[in-house]
Amino acid sequence: MLTYKRKRKSSKKVEFFKALFIVVLIGIVLRVFVAMPYRVNSSDMQNSLANGDFLLVNQLAYRSELPVAGDVVIFEHPIRVGTERVGRIVATEGQTVEIKGKRVYIDGRLLDDAAYSVHDDYRILPADYSSRDFYGPTQVPSGSVFILCDNRDSGEDSRQFGPVNCASIKGKGTFVYWSWKPDPNSPKWESPYVIPAVEILFYNLFHFPSRINWDRIGAQAE
Repeated sequence: MLTYKRKRKSSKKVEFFKALFIVVLIGIVLRVFVAMPYRVNSSDMQNSLANGDFLLVNQLAYRSELPVAGDVVIFEHPIRVGTERVGRIVATEGQTVEIKGKRVYIDGRLLDDAAYSVHDDYRILPADYSSRDFYGPTQVPSGSVFILCDNRDSGEDSRQFGPVNCASIKGKGTFVYWSWKPDPNSPKWESPYVIPAVEILFYNLFHFPSRINWDRIGAQAE
């Protein structure tokens, strides 16, 4: 009788670890091939995405279709390999992009971007000084897209590093699943990493209610 109970307990443990292994394996597959998280750590996409937003990215979005203008995407920086950026596609292959005095023109037509674009600097910088407010005209090459930040006076986008190859796009932003309010007093993630990891954990646990940006959770990336 005792042997039977031990076998049954042992069998339950085996089944538990099998189930746990399957759950972990499914999570890894989903993370690698289906969806990935991306943390927004700047105001480059203000007001569409806020600093501290955690964005869920659909990695399968462009397996069966091409990126289109208006999509918010995560892409690998064309120059700084290994660095991921977030931005909005404003033009696709074959289209001509020109920026004149902060106004964006696609194929000669003024882009209707009032719903999402913002400017936090009233100055208009001359073309000889910066490509921020004057750019092009330039035609987007085949297999590439032209990406801009929604905050047109902040961040780095195709005005600095040119059109982005579609192969560098990691996926399409879907919605904000979590959001932390920026806190300048929070511990920084720096070497040696063990101590900051503990400090960050306890700091966030202690300030948990005040740091959650409830209004941002569930916001669509559009």
